[in-house]
Amino acid sequence: MKKTHLTRCQVETPHDVVQLVWSLLSKQRPNQIFDSVLDLGAGDGRFSHTKGAYREYIGIERDGAKVAKANLPSGAKLLVADALKWKGREYDLCIGNPPYIRHHGLDPAWRDSALKTIHIGGGPSLKKTANAYIIFLTQALLRTKASGIIAQVIPYEWVTRPSASELRDFIKSKNWSVYVYRFDSDIFPTVLTTASITIIDKNTTNGKWHFGVINRDGVVTSVENPSGTTAEVLSYSIGVDGCKALRGLSPGGQEIFVLTEEERLFYSLRKGRDVRPCVTSLRAIDQGVDLLNKKLFEKLFVHSGARCWLIRSDLDRHSTELARYLESVPTEAWRRYSTCTNRKLWWRYRPHPAPALLVASGFTDKGPKILVNEVGAVAAGSVYGVLLDGSSLYHVTIANRLRSYDFQERLVHHSNGLKKIEVRQLNAVLADLNSG
Repeated sequence: MKKTHLTRCQVETPHDVVQLVWSLLSKQRPNQIFDSVLDLGAGDGRFSHTKGAYREYIGIERDGAKVAKANLPSGAKLLVADALKWKGREYDLCIGNPPYIRHHGLDPAWRDSALKTIHIGGGPSLKKTANAYIIFLTQALLRTKASGIIAQVIPYEWVTRPSASELRDFIKSKNWSVYVYRFDSDIFPTVLTTASITIIDKNTTNGKWHFGVINRDGVVTSVENPSGTTAEVLSYSIGVDGCKALRGLSPGGQEIFVLTEEERLFYSLRKGRDVRPCVTSLRAIDQGVDLLNKKLFEKLFVHSGARCWLIRSDLDRHSTELARYLESVPTEAWRRYSTCTNRKLWWRYRPHPAPALLVASGFTDKGPKILVNEVGAVAAGSVYGVLLDGSSLYHVTIANRLRSYDFQERLVHHSNGLKKIEVRQLNAVLADLNSG
């Protein structure tokens, strides 16, 4: 893993949550004392601090400084090693809170080696887009015995995200029982994801998946579906021509490619020739607004100092002013972004068309903000664009249908009241609405 991401992901599990995990284990395996416990990515070994639950605890931690400072109880030890290179098997229990690192932050060589090791060891062929905790959870399944059990504090999103589909299919093929308890509060304030306690019992092979909402006192409220409602979670679709959602443009550093009005004027960049309207967030838009026209764009984005002008570095030819701006960008600035360093010309991004509709990816109400894009702004960052054929009246019709759709009933909670729709889920909704 990249060192910077490894340091950033070291979020300590609250002690009451540690004890909550052990409490759920005791209910799942009454009166069992585990002969051997493995903790992958153990940190300071805080999951070893419980009485009478195990005979031997081994924590694997890459950060030697944490291991050196750890104060462990009798029967517990920490080893400095790479958790994905650990060869020990046949543990009764694998417990812990694995690192939350998005796949972008994983060292490609480490990731490829880990995925290969997992597959050779009898595990599933995980996607390269699998986040670190998915890799660690899969490793936990392989390191426990046939009658073992796994208890992990991990993001709740794993129950639906496509990047974890191979792992879910692998678990289902084994008919293991799964218990996923989503926290009703934000236990990791610095991590933008909803946490869960996930228990996979390999000794109970009825193949059932159980979902619930849990509070800090350990009270569990059972729910029917991962959405927390009676409705199934939205499926995923790639979309169809003429009615398709696209992720927001990611040219490689908004502070470089998306300028404020003041910056545009400073560099003498001309609208249309050098820059075009761009929206990276819809937070400034009131929920009741349904149209982004020139007047509103000027008021809420241009005159407010927001980054709203996308430079036209995607074009073959640049004006003298735009060329001068690109030359002024420090090398160390654009090299911070792999998107730029992976391109032959660091500034030559692949353009996106101005969509018919702008849709926020995150929301806290019934559904996301949806705007008819009269100003012709490019969707970037956290804003999705919906490409539609047909007349402007048809665009308004689709926008109204989306606003009437109850998204919150069919989505997994993202973080502390925030819900987030994936672009392929939005495509599934569009396909449904467009066929009606």
